[in-house]
Amino acid sequence: MSQELLLPNPRSSDHYADALQWLAKVLTSFAQAEQAIGQLTLAMNLPIRNGSLSSIGEVLSRLESSGERRCQNLTKRIARWRSLRPLRHLLAHATIRIVYDDAGEPLIVTRHLPLDESDVTPDRVWTAPERDELLRIVTNDGRSIVDQVANLIQNKPEIGRLRKV
Repeated sequence: MSQELLLPNPRSSDHYADALQWLAKVLTSFAQAEQAIGQLTLAMNLPIRNGSLSSIGEVLSRLESSGERRCQNLTKRIARWRSLRPLRHLLAHATIRIVYDDAGEPLIVTRHLPLDESDVTPDRVWTAPERDELLRIVTNDGRSIVDQVANLIQNKPEIGRLRKV
Protein backbone atom coordinates (compact mmCIF):
# COMPACT_ATOMS: atom_id res chain seq x y z
CA MET A 1 0.00 0.00 0.00
CA SER A 2 1.48 3.37 -0.94
CA GLN A 3 2.08 5.99 1.73
CA GLU A 4 -0.17 8.42 -0.20
CA LEU A 5 -3.13 6.16 0.50
CA LEU A 6 -3.05 6.93 4.20
CA LEU A 7 -2.63 10.72 4.10
CA PRO A 8 -5.20 12.61 6.12
CA ASN A 9 -7.92 14.37 4.22
CA PRO A 10 -9.63 17.51 5.51
CA ARG A 11 -13.05 16.01 4.70
CA SER A 12 -12.32 12.70 6.43
CA SER A 13 -15.10 13.12 9.02
CA ASP A 14 -17.58 13.81 6.19
CA HIS A 15 -16.39 10.70 4.38
CA TYR A 16 -16.72 8.62 7.53
CA ALA A 17 -20.31 9.85 8.01
CA ASP A 18 -21.03 9.04 4.34
CA ALA A 19 -19.58 5.55 4.84
CA LEU A 20 -21.78 4.95 7.86
CA GLN A 21 -24.85 6.15 5.96
CA TRP A 22 -24.03 3.79 3.09
CA LEU A 23 -23.57 0.93 5.53
CA ALA A 24 -26.86 1.71 7.29
CA LYS A 25 -28.78 1.81 4.01
CA VAL A 26 -27.33 -1.50 2.83
CA LEU A 27 -28.01 -3.28 6.11
CA THR A 28 -31.51 -1.80 6.36
CA SER A 29 -32.37 -3.12 2.89
CA PHE A 30 -31.11 -6.56 3.86
CA ALA A 31 -33.12 -6.47 7.09
CA GLN A 32 -36.34 -5.39 5.36
CA ALA A 33 -36.08 -8.24 2.87
CA GLU A 34 -35.31 -10.71 5.66
CA GLN A 35 -38.39 -9.58 7.60
CA ALA A 36 -40.57 -9.98 4.51
CA ILE A 37 -39.21 -13.48 3.90
CA GLY A 38 -39.93 -14.28 7.55
CA GLN A 39 -43.52 -13.05 7.11
CA LEU A 40 -43.89 -15.25 4.04
CA THR A 41 -42.47 -18.19 5.98
CA LEU A 42 -45.10 -17.67 8.68
CA ALA A 43 -47.86 -17.24 6.08
CA MET A 44 -46.87 -20.64 4.66
CA ASN A 45 -47.00 -22.13 8.19
CA LEU A 46 -43.32 -23.05 8.09
CA PRO A 47 -41.18 -23.05 11.24
CA ILE A 48 -38.89 -20.15 12.14
CA ARG A 49 -37.48 -21.60 15.34
CA ASN A 50 -33.85 -20.92 14.33
CA GLY A 51 -34.53 -17.49 12.85
CA SER A 52 -36.68 -16.05 10.11
CA LEU A 53 -34.54 -17.65 7.40
CA SER A 54 -34.37 -21.15 8.84
CA SER A 55 -36.93 -22.42 6.29
CA ILE A 56 -35.77 -20.36 3.30
CA GLY A 57 -34.94 -23.49 1.30
CA GLU A 58 -38.49 -24.77 1.76
CA VAL A 59 -39.93 -21.33 0.92
CA LEU A 60 -37.96 -21.26 -2.34
CA SER A 61 -38.93 -24.83 -3.16
CA ARG A 62 -42.63 -24.08 -2.68
CA LEU A 63 -42.43 -20.86 -4.68
CA GLU A 64 -40.66 -22.67 -7.54
CA SER A 65 -43.14 -25.53 -7.61
CA SER A 66 -46.17 -23.22 -7.69
CA GLY A 67 -45.79 -22.47 -11.39
CA GLU A 68 -47.16 -18.95 -10.87
CA ARG A 69 -45.17 -16.27 -12.66
CA ARG A 70 -45.20 -13.95 -9.65
CA CYS A 71 -43.81 -16.77 -7.50
CA GLN A 72 -41.08 -17.44 -10.06
CA ASN A 73 -40.14 -13.73 -10.04
CA LEU A 74 -40.02 -13.70 -6.24
CA THR A 75 -37.86 -16.83 -6.29
CA LYS A 76 -35.33 -15.08 -8.55
CA ARG A 77 -35.21 -11.99 -6.32
CA ILE A 78 -34.77 -14.02 -3.15
CA ALA A 79 -32.08 -16.17 -4.80
CA ARG A 80 -30.07 -13.08 -5.81
CA TRP A 81 -30.60 -11.50 -2.40
CA ARG A 82 -29.48 -14.75 -0.78
CA SER A 83 -26.32 -14.84 -2.91
CA LEU A 84 -25.30 -11.50 -1.35
CA ARG A 85 -25.76 -12.66 2.26
CA PRO A 86 -22.00 -13.20 2.77
CA LEU A 87 -21.56 -9.48 2.09
CA ARG A 88 -24.32 -8.72 4.58
CA HIS A 89 -22.48 -10.78 7.15
CA LEU A 90 -19.21 -9.04 6.38
CA LEU A 91 -20.75 -5.57 6.63
CA ALA A 92 -22.76 -6.33 9.76
CA HIS A 93 -19.65 -7.47 11.63
CA ALA A 94 -17.00 -5.22 10.14
CA THR A 95 -15.29 -2.10 11.30
CA ILE A 96 -14.90 0.72 8.84
CA ARG A 97 -11.85 2.75 8.04
CA ILE A 98 -11.50 5.47 5.42
CA VAL A 99 -8.35 5.66 3.32
CA TYR A 100 -7.65 7.76 0.26
CA ASP A 101 -6.27 6.91 -3.13
CA ASP A 102 -3.62 8.97 -4.90
CA ALA A 103 -6.30 11.31 -6.27
CA GLY A 104 -7.68 11.97 -2.79
CA GLU A 105 -10.84 9.92 -3.36
CA PRO A 106 -12.12 8.10 -0.28
CA LEU A 107 -12.13 4.34 -0.15
CA ILE A 108 -13.91 2.36 2.53
CA VAL A 109 -12.00 -0.51 4.08
CA THR A 110 -14.10 -3.04 5.95
CA ARG A 111 -12.18 -5.10 8.47
CA HIS A 112 -13.67 -8.27 9.82
CA LEU A 113 -12.63 -10.27 12.85
CA PRO A 114 -12.41 -13.97 12.01
CA LEU A 115 -15.22 -16.21 13.24
CA ASP A 116 -12.70 -18.90 14.16
CA GLU A 117 -9.15 -19.90 13.28
CA SER A 118 -10.22 -21.27 9.86
CA ASP A 119 -12.21 -18.16 8.83
CA VAL A 120 -10.45 -16.44 5.95
CA THR A 121 -12.90 -13.56 5.47
CA PRO A 122 -10.73 -10.90 3.89
CA ASP A 123 -10.66 -7.22 4.59
CA ARG A 124 -12.29 -5.45 1.69
CA VAL A 125 -11.66 -2.14 -0.03
CA TRP A 126 -14.83 -0.54 -1.45
CA THR A 127 -14.61 2.03 -4.20
CA ALA A 128 -17.43 4.51 -4.72
CA PRO A 129 -18.77 2.65 -7.81
CA GLU A 130 -18.73 -0.68 -5.91
CA ARG A 131 -20.60 0.87 -2.99
CA ASP A 132 -23.16 2.47 -5.30
CA GLU A 133 -23.73 -0.79 -7.15
CA LEU A 134 -24.18 -2.86 -3.99
CA LEU A 135 -26.58 -0.29 -2.56
CA ARG A 136 -28.54 -0.21 -5.83
CA ILE A 137 -28.88 -3.99 -5.97
CA VAL A 138 -29.83 -4.56 -2.33
CA THR A 139 -32.23 -1.61 -2.32
CA ASN A 140 -33.99 -2.80 -5.47
CA ASP A 141 -34.07 -6.43 -4.37
CA GLY A 142 -35.15 -5.53 -0.84
CA ARG A 143 -37.97 -3.27 -2.02
CA SER A 144 -39.07 -5.81 -4.62
CA ILE A 145 -39.08 -8.68 -2.12
CA VAL A 146 -41.06 -6.63 0.40
CA ASP A 147 -43.63 -5.59 -2.21
CA GLN A 148 -43.96 -9.03 -3.80
CA VAL A 149 -44.32 -10.76 -0.43
CA ALA A 150 -46.97 -8.24 0.68
CA ASN A 151 -48.92 -8.85 -2.53
CA LEU A 152 -48.56 -12.62 -2.25
CA ILE A 153 -49.70 -12.69 1.38
CA GLN A 154 -52.81 -10.74 0.37
CA ASN A 155 -53.61 -13.44 -2.21
CA LYS A 156 -55.29 -15.94 0.13
CA PRO A 157 -55.92 -18.65 -2.50
CA GLU A 158 -52.25 -18.62 -3.59
CA ILE A 159 -50.98 -18.70 0.01
CA GLY A 160 -53.34 -21.62 0.62
CA ARG A 161 -51.80 -23.49 -2.33
CA LEU A 162 -48.28 -22.69 -1.12
CA ARG A 163 -49.10 -24.09 2.31
CA LYS A 164 -50.10 -27.41 0.77
CA VAL A 165 -47.21 -27.83 -1.68
